[in-house]
Amino acid sequence: MKRTLLFFCAIIFFVFTCFNRYTPITLKETKPTLMEVEIKGAIQNPGVYTLKRNSSISKLIKMSGPLLENADTSSISFTHILQDKDVVIIPEIKEIKLISLNSATSEELQTLPGIGPSITQRIIDYRQENTFQTLEQIKDVKGIGEALFNKIKDKICL
Repeated sequence: MKRTLLFFCAIIFFVFTCFNRYTPITLKETKPTLMEVEIKGAIQNPGVYTLKRNSSISKLIKMSGPLLENADTSSISFTHILQDKDVVIIPEIKEIKLISLNSATSEELQTLPGIGPSITQRIIDYRQENTFQTLEQIKDVKGIGEALFNKIKDKICL
């Protein structure tokens, strides 16, 4: 009886130790440890870079060289964790060229919003008689009211 009980215990032990021991796995269950991310814009060396998973934008910028002087980082979170195949664009600061009321050409004046050839000619005629001393003086030109002045005031200088 003891031998029979010992025999069955050995069989049960053998069955439980071998059951589910060799579970096949697929490569779909494994995750790669590297990822590719593209960076472009105001960066020294734009391109595609290979990084470790869970890397941040800060690490990508270190790999791709320094930011250019005209890089606008106000909208970038340097701690943002990147995903595979992400594209990071570093925007550039747009320098606004101000148009001088006292010396701008007709073509330059016409680049201002709401200023066409006829108003441009009136501005040129006005400045031949009077030099603009303040920006508000442009409202003395016929056809330029408060609304048009508000559109162009950030784009003009003396």
